[in-house]
Amino acid sequence: MTTAPAELPKSNCLMVAAATPLTAELRPDAGLLANHVRMLFGHGCDGIALFGTTGEGTEFSVEDRTATLDALIAEGIAPRRMMVSVGTLAIPDTVRLAHHALDRKVDSLLLMPPCVYRGGITEDGTFRFFATVIERIARDDLKLYLYHFPDICGVPVTPRVIRRLDESYPGMIGGVKDSGGDWDFTEGLIRRFSHLSIFTGSETHLPQALAAGARGTICGLGNAMPRLMRAMFDAPTAFDRRALVPSILTADWILSRKPFPAAVKAVLAATTGRPEWNRVLPPMAEVAMPDRAWLIRDFLKWDSDLPPEWRTFGRSGRQAARPLALAS
Repeated sequence: MTTAPAELPKSNCLMVAAATPLTAELRPDAGLLANHVRMLFGHGCDGIALFGTTGEGTEFSVEDRTATLDALIAEGIAPRRMMVSVGTLAIPDTVRLAHHALDRKVDSLLLMPPCVYRGGITEDGTFRFFATVIERIARDDLKLYLYHFPDICGVPVTPRVIRRLDESYPGMIGGVKDSGGDWDFTEGLIRRFSHLSIFTGSETHLPQALAAGARGTICGLGNAMPRLMRAMFDAPTAFDRRALVPSILTADWILSRKPFPAAVKAVLAATTGRPEWNRVLPPMAEVAMPDRAWLIRDFLKWDSDLPPEWRTFGRSGRQAARPLALAS
């Protein structure tokens, strides 16, 4: 069972974009996911974003996504500590996911513009997409976060679109998850929309983002280094937080040798002794040997070189690397 707090904090909020373990049938493994979430909470994470890009969310059916959310809640994961991504290619499916998640009293919803017609979508078209979804959800308890990740979907969520949505649907836009990787853009959002919650998806921007007034992060790296991410939030000053950035950059470089979801899953398979964590949804492929062994070796060496209070996977590199043979 999870423990308090039962809701997300209003500031200094560390959320992890949770990776999704798969069964042999390539469906979400809710039991293994619940264990992962408990591990993240136990290492200081405030909440999770379910079925985002790190979680391969848009590739799962509506039925699998709703069943997984229900299973996590049944496992004791507090719904108020979850943001649920409801992005799909079909607006009716997005609306179904939204109603289901809101009925379960999750904290909020996350939505990215769909990744079709990438070159021809205008700001007006982006506004129409979000507006249509909001109007078809048609619920006063909606709190929607706009997901800016143009590298993935090809469509930016611009300040003009954010302003227009915020003014057209007062109280329903909770904020923005900005995974664009452009600090100037992030800073502009924090400055222009101080009444909204701005989360950065770029872990290395956290020191300046928190100092500027961002609510926190929704990050993929947190799957594999929750204690280091927690340490960054708990550091007393922005200067102390910046001192952790080189360590985060090194780990990011190691994991970025391969597609990020597959690399994170390879680390989780090795450190938990659960080789099924290696599974990813097509068209992505598992990290193959020998690259997987090298990636895990380097990541666990990085983890073991951290101060003990920041390590996630055991007290030493030897202990952390012990399940490696099972994952290979």
